Amino acid sequence: MMKLNFCSIVFLLLLTTCHKDKELSMKAVPYTGDELKINGYYYKKCYDEKSLVLVFYSNGVQFGGNGIPIPNIEIENSLRDPEFLKLCDRFFFWAPFEINNNVLRFEFYDIFGHDWRTCIAHCKILNDTTFIIEKITFSKTGKEVNTNKEGTSSYSLGEWHFKQFSPKPDSTNNFIP
Repeated sequence: MMKLNFCSIVFLLLLTTCHKDKELSMKAVPYTGDELKINGYYYKKCYDEKSLVLVFYSNGVQFGGNGIPIPNIEIENSLRDPEFLKLCDRFFFWAPFEINNNVLRFEFYDIFGHDWRTCIAHCKILNDTTFIIEKITFSKTGKEVNTNKEGTSSYSLGEWHFKQFSPKPDSTNNFIP
């Protein structure tokens, strides 16, 4: 049932899209640091027994966009399921990330009206298994949203936690060079 709901969401998103701004402002740079563990996935519990999921790779690529909602009991099975991963093979689930001076930044796509726009999440790394999204910057306008003060729930507020997991989905995609 989760796959059907997810499929419906992806279909609706694609239907409502008239223009796609596929220009990312960040570039994928290999990650060799130890500020965050990347041998698994990060999750943030959200609603209805679901969590948002992000996966970071050593090639500087992030899978999950702003977080893929997956029922808690199905996260690891979904990340192993070729059919689920095929559904997620869309430009808005792949983006670059970087870590500098204990700050994680990752780009993601957001739909606004009928247009896709890119945003950058600025995250405070609390330790090698936990981070918090502190603000979002809209790439085209430079407008910032402080997620802690303005309480914009669409930007995955709260702490993200690490869960070791193997094998992670492959980071090969057609969207990030």
